[in-house]
Amino acid sequence: MFELESWLEELKGKLQTAFGDRLLFWGLQGSFQRGEATDQSDIDLVTVLEAVTTAELRTYRAVVETMPASKRACGFLCGREELACWPRYDLFQLVRDTRPLIGSLELLVPPTGREEAAQAAAVGAGNLYHAVCHSALYSHEPEAALPGFYKSAFFILQARTFCRTGIYAGSRNALLPLLEGLDRAVMETALQGPPLPEGAVQQLLDWCSEVLRRPDGTADQAEQRCLESRTRGNCP
Repeated sequence: MFELESWLEELKGKLQTAFGDRLLFWGLQGSFQRGEATDQSDIDLVTVLEAVTTAELRTYRAVVETMPASKRACGFLCGREELACWPRYDLFQLVRDTRPLIGSLELLVPPTGREEAAQAAAVGAGNLYHAVCHSALYSHEPEAALPGFYKSAFFILQARTFCRTGIYAGSRNALLPLLEGLDRAVMETALQGPPLPEGAVQQLLDWCSEVLRRPDGTADQAEQRCLESRTRGNCP
């Protein structure tokens, strides 16, 4: 049986031996961090080195390959300077979604807040809208992409809800009570499993369109009700 904490502790020691002071930060994010992992989940690791070279990448890969279940390891790696210049909307969730195991991300990046959260929601909604349209137009099995689309929706909802409430919900179950209107309908679909492809596509298009108009979640209740009704074919 896979035991995450002992696995992390073992890899932590190996990385500290291999990199020493060049390892500035190391942490865990993703489904294991949120308490939502399954037997098939990847282990998402965040790594910041003083600088990244091909030699450092080879060393990191070699260390990870010594671990059991090494093929489950994945994640984000960069150098100090690159992280400091990273788009701030992307840093908004990187910092909040990551459990530190070595070092502190807050000491390496500028602070982020509602402005960056709104931008994260807008960028995410734009990317998702494009992906949904592309799948509906060109995929031979559009339903296969739906779970990934609703997974992306969760991260957009995290950022959008933070804009509206100031609360960063770290899991789907923590996020759901904070939602209302079409936001809540999308999250409920993500938790229950997507409906038939056509209904899911319409729901996602309507929702992405609304997020792009108001990424900070300030849509009035009348518009929210109309968007929900349109999904059911009752609103012009």
